[in-house]
Amino acid sequence: MSGRATALDPELGVRVEALGRECRALGAAWDRNQVEKLYEEAEALAERAQASGLADLSESVLGLAAYLSSFADSAMRPNATQLEQLHALAEAVADALQRYRARIEVAVLAPERATPLPPRPAIHYFGSHAVQRELLRAQLAPLGYELTTCAKVRDVEQALESGVVLALVIGAEALAVWLTERRTDPDHGSASRVPLVVLSDRDDIDVRLAAMRCGAESVFVLPEDATRIVPRLAGMIADRSEPYRVLVVDDDNSMRLFCASVLRHNHMETRAVANPEDALHALHEFTPDVILADLYMPQISGFELLALFRAHPRTAFTPVVLLSGDTDMEKRFAALHIGGDDYLTKPIRPRHLVAAVTSRARRARWMRRELIALR
Repeated sequence: MSGRATALDPELGVRVEALGRECRALGAAWDRNQVEKLYEEAEALAERAQASGLADLSESVLGLAAYLSSFADSAMRPNATQLEQLHALAEAVADALQRYRARIEVAVLAPERATPLPPRPAIHYFGSHAVQRELLRAQLAPLGYELTTCAKVRDVEQALESGVVLALVIGAEALAVWLTERRTDPDHGSASRVPLVVLSDRDDIDVRLAAMRCGAESVFVLPEDATRIVPRLAGMIADRSEPYRVLVVDDDNSMRLFCASVLRHNHMETRAVANPEDALHALHEFTPDVILADLYMPQISGFELLALFRAHPRTAFTPVVLLSGDTDMEKRFAALHIGGDDYLTKPIRPRHLVAAVTSRARRARWMRRELIALR
């Protein structure tokens, strides 16, 4: 998340705070009418926060609204686990509100002069290696990509915040500065939504470790990788323009709604089904980048469902993230041992869900690109 603060309407802040407080107070005395009102309030506040540019706050409130919706539209009452999930989502709303208030206070105390940003989207380069920069510029020009050079970390972060970065290329000599000075949250900021690669004139463990800590998807070593850089960047940019596709398999209606709503809000295409039969049927017309599957369902266990996916030609190599309210480490190890790619314990916070799905989907598409390039 960028250090630049967006003004928070005081009245919006008060209402969001009240919403979280009311949701945390929900318990044994369950009033469906009250829940319906809280759902409507959450929907309205999520839309207001989004319109105000408060993306983190909007996402948290939307996650809460999605979960409330499954109880507002039916006579269903939450069990202990579902109530715990609801309280956790309310806490996430409170945390997001507190982060925005803290950032605004800092911005008021130390205002910054905005740096002019390029008017058109471009590939951005952060580094001081002139030969690498000009090589990159020359190779990008025939494809119609512009290259913008950034002298400071702050310049990069402002460009990321403004949405004008198609891809970010960092010179190996600038990795230490980027790691030290960046203020963008690598797991939840604009930097996580654009391809990031590193250029280096040497191939050693220190460069690759620093690149990994930056969240880079590839390290290109010059001169041997010179012809690979631009085709790979073009492929990464194309991937970002196509929404990630996620199949959600969970017999819990509230969890299906929650996952689908949060992922759609983060520009992902979702298909949510309640049972394994519907999941296999959906694969005839929907090829997911990632599958989210409940570990415990009435008809079949998550372990068996995972085996079915691994045996299916459309999903044999598709990342599968298992969802469970069980914190037993042995079951987690068993899930990973039989081919699961990740394991999320309920209650799940929206940002954790988005991070898990995004990282797996990005990796899956990267592997497809590499396999195609090797043919």
